[in-house]
Formats: sequence, structure tokens, C-alpha cells
Amino acid sequence: MAATAGRLIGIDGYRGGWVGAAWFDGRLEWRTARVGSFSDLIADAEWACVDMPVGLTDRGWRACDVRAKELLGTARSRVFMTPPRAVVDLGLSAPNVDAQRLARELTGQGVSRQALALSSRILDVDSCLPDSRILEVHPELSFQRMAGRVLPSKKEARGIACRIESLLSSMTDVDTLAALQCAPPDAPIDDCLDALAALWTARRHAQGQSTAILEDPDIDARGTAMQMAI
Repeated sequence: MAATAGRLIGIDGYRGGWVGAAWFDGRLEWRTARVGSFSDLIADAEWACVDMPVGLTDRGWRACDVRAKELLGTARSRVFMTPPRAVVDLGLSAPNVDAQRLARELTGQGVSRQALALSSRILDVDSCLPDSRILEVHPELSFQRMAGRVLPSKKEARGIACRIESLLSSMTDVDTLAALQCAPPDAPIDDCLDALAALWTARRHAQGQSTAILEDPDIDARGTAMQMAI
């Protein structure tokens, strides 16, 4: 990918809150923010790509999650199904029996505790919507597009190596290894790589090269398209 101008950021959630790989004025810098401060993280960005649901259904599952699973094939388990807004509002602190009952009422299925654990981050992003600058991405889809194949798990050494190799060949004006050496010390490598993959998609979008995974996405009750960009 050729050098890209603009103020762009790719964001992933991590144990400290949010970690962002920002491309501002032709150089990469890292940014972090606590949960509840997503708006501050993107305040001066032209485009922000985040690995977190953007837009929530009132009932049923989001079509973009279903499509992302289809695109990843055998790696479909890497995509979490996003529960409807009322379930997200309950969050992880609600009794599990209540969350499961409501999820089954609204979707016909239960909801994973992993998905509920993301509630505070989902709502942090949701509080900024609608905002056309914010695009949802899934790093596994970004890496798949970079490499031309689904990569091994990021929990494996070979998966980490494949992701670094993909970023080095896809963003030739960014020294991925140097960037990782300067990453926030409390941010795990897989989250930093996911933020860089989100930045890759943000740069593609800024150049008019990104693609959407759905031709006709649903719009949530607040006017946000439930879509993912690659």
C-alpha cells in the first residue's frame, strides 16, 4: 500500500481499555484510552476503524456477523455473535439466567459470556453513534484479505509470524517491527497486531479501496448501518 495522508486510526479493545494504531501526518503513533473514553480517542481522526460492533439490533442477530463467519469458513469461531441492544444493556454484571432468558427471547439462542464481557466496550462505541467516521472491522477479515487466506490462530507463534509478515508486505511505508517495539507495554502483541490490521483497513478506506462485506446492510434504530469494512 502506498503512503497515505490523513488522520486515521485502527482500534482494538485490550485489558487496559482501548489501544489505537494512529497514522497522523505520515507517521505511526500509539494511543490508549480507558473504557468510557472512546470519543476522546477518535476526536481528531478523519476515519476510525474499530474491532467492536458498530450498530445493534433490537431483535435477532446482526447480518454482518453471520456474513463474517461465512467468509472465515473453518475459522468462523473467531467471530462473536453480537446480542441485541437490550442484552448488551444488561451487561456482564446481570445474573446470567436473566441474560440468557432475554437473549433466547430476542434471538432464539443463548449468548456467550465472552460476548457479554464486551458490553461496556460496545456501549462506549455506541455512545458515539451515529458517526460516519467510525467503521467496524474484523481483523481476521483484514488479515485474510492481506494474505489471501485465513491465517493460523493468533494464539500460535506461527499465527503471530504470519500477521507480522502480512503487515510488512501490505503497509510498506510502516516498519511493523519497529512499531511493535514502541507499542504500549501493557498491550498484548495480538491486540497491537489487530489494531494495525484495523489501521490497514482505515488506510484502504481513505484511499477509496475498502470493500464492505454486505451489499445491503440493516440499519439500527439509531440510524447506523451494521456493516464491516475490509
